[in-house]
Amino acid sequence: MKVHSRGWLAIICTYSLLNLLSVTGSKADQTDPDSTSFKPLKAPNQTANIVRLTALEQLGKNIFFDRTLSSPQGYSCATCHVPSTGFTGPSSPVNEFSGPMPGVIPGRFGHRKPQAVAYAAFSPEGPHYDADLQVYLGGNFWDGRAPDEAAQARMPFLDPDEMANTSTGPLPPHAGGFSPLVAQKLKQRPYAIFFPLVFGPKVFFTASSEDLYDLATYAIQAYEHSAEVNQFSSKYDASVFGVPSRNHYHLTASEENGRVLFFDKAQCFACHSSASLDPVLQVTGGKDTFTMYCFANIGVPPNPQNPFYAETNSLTNPDGFNPFGEDFIDFGLGGNPNPGTDNTLFYNDTPGDIAAFRGLFKAPSLRNVDARPSPKFVKAYMHNGVFKSLEEVVHFYNKRNIAVGTNGDEVVFDLRVGPPSGYTPLFAPPEVLDNVQNAAGVAPGDAGDDVDNNGQVGNLGLTPQEETDIVNFLKTLTDGYTKPNPVGN
Repeated sequence: MKVHSRGWLAIICTYSLLNLLSVTGSKADQTDPDSTSFKPLKAPNQTANIVRLTALEQLGKNIFFDRTLSSPQGYSCATCHVPSTGFTGPSSPVNEFSGPMPGVIPGRFGHRKPQAVAYAAFSPEGPHYDADLQVYLGGNFWDGRAPDEAAQARMPFLDPDEMANTSTGPLPPHAGGFSPLVAQKLKQRPYAIFFPLVFGPKVFFTASSEDLYDLATYAIQAYEHSAEVNQFSSKYDASVFGVPSRNHYHLTASEENGRVLFFDKAQCFACHSSASLDPVLQVTGGKDTFTMYCFANIGVPPNPQNPFYAETNSLTNPDGFNPFGEDFIDFGLGGNPNPGTDNTLFYNDTPGDIAAFRGLFKAPSLRNVDARPSPKFVKAYMHNGVFKSLEEVVHFYNKRNIAVGTNGDEVVFDLRVGPPSGYTPLFAPPEVLDNVQNAAGVAPGDAGDDVDNNGQVGNLGLTPQEETDIVNFLKTLTDGYTKPNPVGN
């Protein structure tokens, strides 16, 4: 179901601009940016190792930071997944403007915010339907189109809006496909010595170009599974609530109240805790990854500043352009072109043509959700980057279904009906209304047996101080407070 239109986009643009001004101050004397203001990003230098890496992990790290593997050269995996932000978007100005990052070719942007690499390693293969939890979970990417991280690592090299190598095989490279050019470059890089060490002395003589491409993505997966990427070294891990329990950090009163709210009244744990996901707990030794790796539609509005809306030129970008313009709808799992690991088809002929999967996106880990290189660095949140602060995100969860009257009084409304006359919603309507959790705005505890109105989103009844407490708790999940405390320790 299509929800937004040009009229709604105008309303959302006004709403986004007001939020931007509230953070940055008046822009009256400045030129408003657009997507043409942003050039390709500068690839970061490779960071020093903070843990001992295996030869395979080191090879994967070298490839992850290699800026020569794009076409043209200049982009690495790390360009859009930097450690200082929790392995997600590296540019504060781009985050503030949109969230989706520019690609290596000027004028091209991905249509989603880069999903964090950290803690994706523990996602079950998928997507697949979990009958006990009654949700689809697992896989990689916001839409689950890669079953694991090795499959995920294949795609950015080939994506015309990212690293832009020409694909041999399917295009778009949703599954399969590889770049012979990348494979040839791998043989000539200084770290090429690791290939014979890891895969055997004759690897460059016996492996085909596609084999080398596969081995490279396998190495990237190994690095993304390493203790350097998944540190479990936050204040939370250093507290009595970590695994193992420690006394190196004591949560403040606000952080502790936020923790209690997270696992109770605010119901964040329902999607953002692995405490009830036994396959993950068995791998992590009981450490919480702060995601269930499940798919849900929480009613996120479209991001009117997403540059992908304007990326409509089929002549300059024949394989990565947006044929729908402002009418583009991101269906999430409902646009996943690959069957699930249980052979589920998520659409038949066109994205979104199976109603049950429309608008479902994978719940990311909340670890490092506030990781940033400086206090004023702006991060973008949600799959499309529409929100720019944790405060805004928590407020959305709390009051998505609230509209305000002219006198400041609030009313709860059903997203499928709209607010009463004279009331203005606090948030723009969902991009995809189908499958929205708690569309009616039922308060927690009032849902009864109606599992579709379970109160997890939209009308939580949190006070402003409780919202602040949850934000303060989320900030305790940033790695780097202690030395890495990885799985097995």
